[in-house]
Amino acid sequence: MPPRIEGQLADALIENLSDPCLGIDRSGDLRVFNRLAGRLFGLKPKEAIGRSVLEVLPLDDFTRAFIALVKSSDPVPSEQVMVFPGNRLFAVQMAPVRTSRGRNLGAIAVLRDMAGVQKIERGLDQIIEDMTRRISVPLTSIKGFVETLLEGSYRDREITHRFLQIINEETNRLVRLVMSLEESAHAGEAPTIFRTRGRLEPIVEAALEMFRPVAANKGVDLQVELGEDLPWLSLDFDLVQRALVNLVDNAVRFTGLREKGRVLVRTAFQDREVRVVVQDDGVGITPEDLPHIFERFYRTMEGPGAELGGTGLGLSVAWEIVEAHGGRIEVESTPGEGATFTVRLPVVHGN
Repeated sequence: MPPRIEGQLADALIENLSDPCLGIDRSGDLRVFNRLAGRLFGLKPKEAIGRSVLEVLPLDDFTRAFIALVKSSDPVPSEQVMVFPGNRLFAVQMAPVRTSRGRNLGAIAVLRDMAGVQKIERGLDQIIEDMTRRISVPLTSIKGFVETLLEGSYRDREITHRFLQIINEETNRLVRLVMSLEESAHAGEAPTIFRTRGRLEPIVEAALEMFRPVAANKGVDLQVELGEDLPWLSLDFDLVQRALVNLVDNAVRFTGLREKGRVLVRTAFQDREVRVVVQDDGVGITPEDLPHIFERFYRTMEGPGAELGGTGLGLSVAWEIVEAHGGRIEVESTPGEGATFTVRLPVVHGN
């Protein structure tokens, strides 16, 4: 390939990189400065190319390291995180440029924006802070009631029964929080399915039983309608129960914001599918949030649901579990009128 065409091709590749790219020669003059570098530093490429990097850019950790690389007698590639204008973090990759005979011609730097990583870190910090607060509440409650019983209240049968009910409710809250932490640890991993043959009804009833004390506390009436003639299924019942627990938990919490209401779970067999419908008359989901509710770590920031906190993982985990079984989850909601989640599990050959 003729040198002129090679040069044009190299220029085009650098210009169309998705990251800011800078190159300097042995004297420190800029020879490469693409449009994204110009956008980052507020310069046009033609204003920078041919001028000393120390003249064009501020003297900071980046320019010092860049110059040091071309002045070194034994330059080696490096990668480090640096702060740039606007307090933006970039992962900076620097490498010397040599001839085929090893002669040092200069250096090149590619800057990768870490805004996405910063966003994830902020989200994780917020989740950890929220989980710490939520775990401390039931622990403090359990400790207080146990101490009261140990001080002599256990002699009163009625008081003991009421306190044990509360301790049981708070323990269930801790169990769900621990499940959320486990889901956080495995977020993004495809669930491993271990299928067994069985009935779906006990799984639905177990998921509901877990929430009856909490629902009663919030004024939420939990109801179930199990369809007739449900077939035997080949599922990972532990995972399916976790998905249903997440859906029921979501329904109870959003309905509990109204301090009264109903959550209905019903099952049916139709069109070679077993359907589990979780319907509530809670505060509902806004049209803006609806397309994102199954995204990992997504939490509504406005409206009544914002006060619920959580990890933003429950619905995404339920989605992944159902999808791993070849099924899908559908949702319909009107703000102020509740939401309906429909789990569709295919009845495959052999069920």
